[in-house]
Amino acid sequence: MHINEQYLMYQLAYKLIKEDDFDMLHINPKFNEVWLEKQSRQKSKVIRLIHRGFDWKNHLKRDVASVFQRVTKMGNHFIGKNIEIVNVYITEHEPVDNWNELKQTLLMKHKKPVKMDIFYLATTNRDDEASRLLNKVDSSIEMEENYPSEMIQEKASEEYKHQLMYILKEKNDAIKRVFNYGKPRFTHALLFINVLIFLILELNGGSMDIETLIHYGAKYNPAIVSGEWWRIVSSMFLHIGALHLFMNMLAVYYLGTAVEKIYGSGRFIIIYFLAGIIGSLTSFAFNTHVSAGASGALFGLFGALLYFGVIYKNLFYQTMGKSVIFILLINLAFGFLIPQIDMGAHLGGLIGGFVAAGITSLPEQPTRKRLYKIIGIILFISLTIFLARYGYIIHS
Repeated sequence: MHINEQYLMYQLAYKLIKEDDFDMLHINPKFNEVWLEKQSRQKSKVIRLIHRGFDWKNHLKRDVASVFQRVTKMGNHFIGKNIEIVNVYITEHEPVDNWNELKQTLLMKHKKPVKMDIFYLATTNRDDEASRLLNKVDSSIEMEENYPSEMIQEKASEEYKHQLMYILKEKNDAIKRVFNYGKPRFTHALLFINVLIFLILELNGGSMDIETLIHYGAKYNPAIVSGEWWRIVSSMFLHIGALHLFMNMLAVYYLGTAVEKIYGSGRFIIIYFLAGIIGSLTSFAFNTHVSAGASGALFGLFGALLYFGVIYKNLFYQTMGKSVIFILLINLAFGFLIPQIDMGAHLGGLIGGFVAAGITSLPEQPTRKRLYKIIGIILFISLTIFLARYGYIIHS
């Protein structure tokens, strides 16, 4: 009867994906095990289907415990505040002893509470358990009343299996494409240019000399008011001291590599410059001191990653999301606590990078690109005019 059970399992998994919008999480053809998922901010629902039976309830309990452990180890993968496991066994015979107590929802307390409901589809109870299962996952799938011949089942089972493996491969390939769309060519070029300009400063008066900084294009409000608006861009490539250069270039290397791989080189350089411009203009509008550095553009790269998180919510939180938000919050906290840091440039760059990412959009972005571009362009022009005009009025 194992052909019948495998056919049921793989067909059920396939239908849950096609008809109820579940995603493939894992498949192990050797052990006839399939994991599906459906995620939201509030709840992550996981369905585990396996062609396996147990003679005794205690053996079943041990497997249930191992499933709890596997899910808790994968906790970072699930973005919902709560995790619900639907654990489905498909086999010929039920356990010899009574396992009805396991039909109650099981709960494991964890940093994310994990609930589990167990379903045991055996020959004697298959219709009832299948009905209970489909009701639990809110599925409208109709189960077959009469199965085809074993030969047809075997062929169909293999076809379903291959389809599921193909779906998982396509999903993993799509994820790889998202994170490897471009190569960090401009990131490396920016590192070279910034270091080169720093050496020029050091050889011509020193990077910490105010007059040298102003001469080579630092953000200097009186000069900008007088018409030297090019300083808004040139100041992005000047750094005050070796430590300032090292910290910013370290950030350019890591953030720039991530953003350029995700967005591609063309989009990356647009985001970098647009974010830097908004950062410099914000500094011009709200900070009277001479300033320089790539910080505005760098925070723009944070903004671009946050935009990525808005478009690819699940993928963002499953991969880099928590680290990006944590590092960003740390940097913002330091900025508010240390008076010498130009928070205008940081916050302006962050907003500018998010807006610029909306203008460029992500490659193969699964939303309405044109609308986002129009909104982004309007926001960028509005911010530019407001900050430039406000700074000019204040400092004139």
